[in-house]
This record gives sequence, C-alpha cells and structure tokens, in this order.
Amino acid sequence: MQAIELISSVLQPLNPRDPVAHALELMDEFRTAVLPVVSKGRLVGLMKEEAALDNSKPTATVETLMDQVEIPYVRDRQHVYDVLKLMSERNLPVVPVLDMGGNYLGVVSEHEVMRHMADLVNATGPGSVLVLEMAQNEYSLQQIARIVEDEGARLLSVYCTDVPDSLRMEVTLKINREDISAILQSFDRYEYTVRTTFQGSRAEDNLRSRYEDVMRIIKM
Repeated sequence: MQAIELISSVLQPLNPRDPVAHALELMDEFRTAVLPVVSKGRLVGLMKEEAALDNSKPTATVETLMDQVEIPYVRDRQHVYDVLKLMSERNLPVVPVLDMGGNYLGVVSEHEVMRHMADLVNATGPGSVLVLEMAQNEYSLQQIARIVEDEGARLLSVYCTDVPDSLRMEVTLKINREDISAILQSFDRYEYTVRTTFQGSRAEDNLRSRYEDVMRIIKM
C-alpha cells in the first residue's frame, strides 16, 4: 500500500497568508494539531497548534509562525510503513505527500493510516491471536507457518518485536480460527513457548490495542 492511496479527501492545507485564527479554526474542524502550509502547489511549512496558541499577535499570519526547516514528508510511491515510521519518529498526526517533482499532492492522517493498518493485520476479521516467545536465532517463519497449516488453519498476519535488554523476541500471529486448541498442542510438541493467546472476539480487541506497538516496531 502506497502513500498516494492514503491521502485524505477531507484535510485541506493552509496558505502562508492565512490568519492564525483561521488555522486554529481548521485544526479544530479537522481535529488535528498540525496542518501543512502550501503555496503555488509547493509544501512550504507545517503549522502546529502549539505555536498558534502561543501567538499573542491578533493579526499574525501562518507564515510568521510555521515550521520551515526540515519539513517532513513522504513521496507518493512510498509504502505505508514509511508513513508510519515518520509519524512515529516525529510524533506527527499528519504527513504531507509529494510527487517526485516536489509538487504537493495531499496529506495522510493518522486516522487513515490506522484504518488501513487494521486491514493489513486483519484486525477486524474473525480469528485468534497467539503470541510466541523465543530466542532471536530460533525464529523460523517457515516452520511456524507449517505448524499452523498442518492443522488446517492459515496465518493472516505476523509481526515480531524484540524483548528489551535480551536476545529474545515475541512473534504475534493472527490465525483464521477461533478454536486454536489443536494448534497450541502442536506448538507445545515443537517446544515453542506460548506466551499469550486471545481467542475469538478477544483477539480483535487485543489487536486494536496493539496498534501503537506496530508503529513503534516498524523501522524501515
């Protein structure tokens, strides 16, 4: 999934000559603390709510308060993981999208990214979640997938996180079955450590609560 596919049809950019009061009105309307500033089709800055609220001049315009140095953006063909990485690293609720010529195309909001991430990890579909813990050098996706598939099930999504201050990792699996008792027995036979399971509807709730974990671990 590419950044151009995630561009919001609602969020509109600011003009450098817009009054700061107008910027605050749009931020309140769009429920965002950051908006891009565009002039003649080019991204020229980012306007942040914090700077607008700290402003003491009633006649101030956006260009006097916007960030103009190292403006973050992604290219239109970059993957959604690049969008997530930039959002996480810069703590941004929106990310501007430019084409290869530097022209402004639109903005991706965190809400749109999270909606598509739900599709990527199959968070809304039926099934169960299983969390394995193992040494990093013991990880084999091929073997894990074979154990699941040998029980007639299918892996819907997989993601890995390192356990802090150790050489161990967690592997989170979304499986297309609500009853995974046979799969758990198979993992036990292969001497895998099953740290946690979330079966049925509880799995979906758990995946939604782990969205922030996904954003932290995706480092391209």
